[in-house]
Amino acid sequence: MSLDIGERAALKKIVIIGTLHNRGEENSYLKELISRRGHQPFIVDIGYRGEPSLEADITADEVARAAGTEIKKLRDYQERAKGSEVMIKGAIAKLNALCQTGDVEGMISIGGMSTMVMAAGIMREMPYRIPKLILSSVASVPGANRLLGPTGITLMHSLIDTRGLNSLLKAQLSRAAGAICGMVEGEIPPTHPTVGKPMVAMSTYGYVENCARYIREMLEEKYELIGFHASGMPEVAMEKLIEEDFFSGVIDLVPSSITNEKFDGSRISWPRRLEVAGGKGTPQVVAPAGVDTISRTGLTAEELAPELKKRKHYFMDALRVTVWLNVEELKNIAGVYAEKLNKAVGPTKFLIPKRGWLSIEKEGSDFYDPQGIQAFVDGLKEKLKAEIEIREVDANIDDPVFAQAVVTAFEEVVRLKDSG
Repeated sequence: MSLDIGERAALKKIVIIGTLHNRGEENSYLKELISRRGHQPFIVDIGYRGEPSLEADITADEVARAAGTEIKKLRDYQERAKGSEVMIKGAIAKLNALCQTGDVEGMISIGGMSTMVMAAGIMREMPYRIPKLILSSVASVPGANRLLGPTGITLMHSLIDTRGLNSLLKAQLSRAAGAICGMVEGEIPPTHPTVGKPMVAMSTYGYVENCARYIREMLEEKYELIGFHASGMPEVAMEKLIEEDFFSGVIDLVPSSITNEKFDGSRISWPRRLEVAGGKGTPQVVAPAGVDTISRTGLTAEELAPELKKRKHYFMDALRVTVWLNVEELKNIAGVYAEKLNKAVGPTKFLIPKRGWLSIEKEGSDFYDPQGIQAFVDGLKEKLKAEIEIREVDANIDDPVFAQAVVTAFEEVVRLKDSG
């Protein structure tokens, strides 16, 4: 007798995402290793290029049907990318249903390039609270880090081929099984914890480290501040966790990946950056750290493009350079930030430090640009809806005065939220 999703989820704990037409023996051994450690494996077959050699809890045909097709049709596909896309879509649908039961404790996958790409595409759409591990023979290929996404995927290099069970692969599979079992035994804080301090998300980076420290010191008695380094993917992770209701409030000091995306910077952004908290009604305070700049990495001074050399720029070290926007660009980019913030249905305030948005932009430095600041403020005032207050503070962003202003504004938006 077959079990429905709810019944099967109650029995299974760690999901194995595998291609059973070419790695049945290897996934079977992984299943055995997980069972030995006292956890219950649950196999989802995403292989579509042949008949499976191992029974799955969710078959490849079930996955294909969840994506609106049949496995027989997929096996006729000449383009592997299209077949993979369909299986990713179907697996996401099936696993989201499982995750909603609350009984999925972890996910693991083993394979080469195709399996790694497919498994990562599935895992990226799963909740942060679920640990995820991929063991792959191609973990070091260029660009592999971009597959991992913002939901906590760990990529482990197998060093040897993951097809063909042998003593060395058994050792690597044993380590992978131990890793995922150890991960699921770790504690993850519940969303909106009823015991302890409420959590507040805060974006930060080196140019505002003093500001972030002052804010923590002023709020730590009442809140647990969770910092996210504004280097691209951590910001996306912050938005995902806001979406999953981890946080009671948001202090977004560094929303500047939006600028990076618009002006071809190195930092990864996300289409919904600066929209999630507002859309959920989560109280938020926003500041413009880095909004006037883009970041480029992996470039020496000699390699910096001529058009960027003409702009104000600053090398933090041998491979990281910050490049500034001009006044006209700042006026225009303000509209992009306003458009995103205008979607907010909860209390939101935008604080502007009038004496520089980075620690190195203090008055008297080559990077202090009062005309640029004013251009952005003017653009913001033109486009931002009246319900969102723009509060200008006569300080540099790294001054204690500005940190105090952020804390005051945050306490105000929290009170507004609490009062309904």
